[in-house]
Amino acid sequence: MIPGMTAPLQGPVTMSVPFAPESASRVRAALSTWLGHRGSSPAVVDEARLVATELVGNAVRHASPLGNGTVLVRWQEDGSDLVLSVCDGGGPSRPERVEAQPYDVRGRGLTIVDALSTAWWVEHHTQLHTVNVRIPLR
Repeated sequence: MIPGMTAPLQGPVTMSVPFAPESASRVRAALSTWLGHRGSSPAVVDEARLVATELVGNAVRHASPLGNGTVLVRWQEDGSDLVLSVCDGGGPSRPERVEAQPYDVRGRGLTIVDALSTAWWVEHHTQLHTVNVRIPLR
């Protein structure tokens, strides 16, 4: 288990992490442990970690925290997929995929998410954005 983490090794996981860039590493570590425990391949673990990093990073860069100053991250196995969700306090715009140019230093996050997932979608409620991703567990 990860120091300071109480994420279960089976079943659905819910993590409330500080609204800070370094929270992506906490989520990556817990997700890696959870996927490793279920016997996921290294490729699946790497892809899921990358998607989680992008979603938590986007929340911190482009949105606001939840009322308690956190980001809520959830994941669970659903059939042969991992469903990962990142919930924040919303921002001035809705998350959308953009076409970054070769010289752009930003704007590739949701393109990466799109490439590594079978589906992703946004749920938008008053002061609450949730980005959901479905990743094959192959």
